[in-house]
Amino acid sequence: MNKIANAFIAGIGSLALAGCAGTGLESAKDQTPTGSEFSKSLYDGYLGLSEGEYAEYDFADSDVFAQKASLAGTGAEVMPDEISDRDLPEDRVGALSSSRARLMSAMAAGAAAKSPQSAAEAQVMFDCWMQEQEENRQPEDIDACQAAFSSAMTKVEADLEEPKAVAAVAPEPKPVPQPEDKSWVIYFGFDSADLSAENAEKIKEIVTYAKENDAKVSLTGHTDRVGSDDYNNLLSVERASAVAKAMGDQGIATGEVQMISLGEKDPAVATVDEVKEPLNRRVVVKVSNN
Repeated sequence: MNKIANAFIAGIGSLALAGCAGTGLESAKDQTPTGSEFSKSLYDGYLGLSEGEYAEYDFADSDVFAQKASLAGTGAEVMPDEISDRDLPEDRVGALSSSRARLMSAMAAGAAAKSPQSAAEAQVMFDCWMQEQEENRQPEDIDACQAAFSSAMTKVEADLEEPKAVAAVAPEPKPVPQPEDKSWVIYFGFDSADLSAENAEKIKEIVTYAKENDAKVSLTGHTDRVGSDDYNNLLSVERASAVAKAMGDQGIATGEVQMISLGEKDPAVATVDEVKEPLNRRVVVKVSNN
């Protein structure tokens, strides 16, 4: 049983909304949600998670999500899971930590007011990802929660972008030569999505060039052939996301960056399976004006 469920069940006698394990869902369903659009969307999202876990006979997690739904339905502040709330596989802590930081950064920028439905979806799907990752039994459910979180965050970050000022009408300028398209390769260590100091300097160069030329940026994540296809697909997502976050920290909005993840596909150096090849552990960054 996870840490959150233990905490809720340990205090079950003092919680008005909780009863025997598995009964929290009915209490939450009987509630009429109030508060902001964000709070009501959180209520709906957590209620859906509670129903899903109840159907799988996971009454402890069903009660956890029902408790969050009930609190959100009163308009109270409900926070996403802390990383320490769940017993997570060690190799997934980094990706979940960076994703939670991304979510909290958006919340601090006013996501609940500016993008209430998408922000609620992102929070609920983050908690879904945390819960499924702790169980670590259903890869398809883990992937679905992670993908839904990423999709919702993309919408949130797009809604948070400041609208660009409309330029005054001016005489048509003379055509100027278009800057050339350029590409860079960011390499990673084995089974890692961490950026080295050398890569951080390279990203500064890329961001400078993209800003100076008002260019589009695309990131394509790759891995070598060590590990399963599913694992390497996720690893290539993490590598592309790490580069996108570093660029975002320097002023390139995540919503303006196209991310593609190919896993083991399209290697720089062709190898047989389970061969460690440093040149294949990479993110290809393309800056284009087309």
